[in-house]
Amino acid sequence: MNQLIKELRNETFNEMVHYYAKNESERIIINQVIENSPVRVTPYLKKLMSKYESIRKQFLPSPLEAQTNGTATPFEEGKKTSHVYGLERLYKDRVLLTPHFDCPAYCRFCYKKSRVMRNRKSMTFDEIDLAVEEIGKMPEVRGALITGGDPFMDTTKLFYLLDQLSALKNISEIRIGTRMLLNSPEKFTSDICNHLASYIKPNFHNPAKSKYLAINVHFNHPDELQPEVLQACYKLTSNGITLRNQTVLLKGINDDANTIKRLFHLLLRNNIIIYYMNHCMPVEGSDHLRISVQKGLDIYKQLCTESSCSIPHYVYAPSGGKVHVGPDSSFDYAEINGVKMIKTKLLYKADDFRSIAKKNLPPMHSETKDGMIEGYYIDGED
Repeated sequence: MNQLIKELRNETFNEMVHYYAKNESERIIINQVIENSPVRVTPYLKKLMSKYESIRKQFLPSPLEAQTNGTATPFEEGKKTSHVYGLERLYKDRVLLTPHFDCPAYCRFCYKKSRVMRNRKSMTFDEIDLAVEEIGKMPEVRGALITGGDPFMDTTKLFYLLDQLSALKNISEIRIGTRMLLNSPEKFTSDICNHLASYIKPNFHNPAKSKYLAINVHFNHPDELQPEVLQACYKLTSNGITLRNQTVLLKGINDDANTIKRLFHLLLRNNIIIYYMNHCMPVEGSDHLRISVQKGLDIYKQLCTESSCSIPHYVYAPSGGKVHVGPDSSFDYAEINGVKMIKTKLLYKADDFRSIAKKNLPPMHSETKDGMIEGYYIDGED
């Protein structure tokens, strides 16, 4: 057995953190990296990491993180929370709420590092009340995405927020974003799953008044779909809760069509909808995990020959909004300060962004002659 894997099974925290250091110089580099981007794993993940390289690479730091062209706030650049802490609105029909800014485990490619890894305080119950009151004054908004951090780190606060949101007349669609099903599947007890299901309120006589709750899950590799994880997923789906998976393309982990196909087939067979295949965002320290958008497109083209049930939305995300990549997409490249960029025209109007977000366009974004948003996105390297 590999000596490093033995250490991972019986390691001190220090040994685990330096798993990918080949020498003392690289240990020093990792120490510098984790001062800004700390390490955290759950007991369940620790068990999986002793077996699977695909999972170790997602949660343990690499000395390569010190070599980066990324930013601390990709997709977050230019964003400000509203005057109510934890509430954001960037789109006409939906808002984003972050009741809990921390996570039980830190993904090395997390684009919210500047929030999640900084000990930011959670929303208070009073702030939740203020946020819900504000949302009730937004008649165009019909959906709320509860994200993080991970909302399931504080289920008391999560259920309090769900109670308040579900009482609003204008909110009919609620989604919760989580990776807790991988990090700590034991969290999903029958009581919690039953409680979540209670927020699904169909109205068969007037379907426009039906209320909906779904969960966005995050699985990147077939190795993650362990029995405990799938059992937790089944507790949710058997209660009528829709699960939609978002996968991030990661170099050396799932950046080949066979791995992605196998993952998607397993998800479908376990009643989990294939939703997004995300290009890894250019967050600082993630360069070694980022393939090019073109390679992602090459993978996506191979998926397009599959059943339509297993074809996700493939997207990359400049700060101004998501860009959907189709099988016939092509890219307009530019080089800025020696960094390869994709220049793209977004689907969003600049005036809509300014009026809804109540701020100017994000950095490296501008308004086109026809009033749309144009932006730049840092490409990856294969």
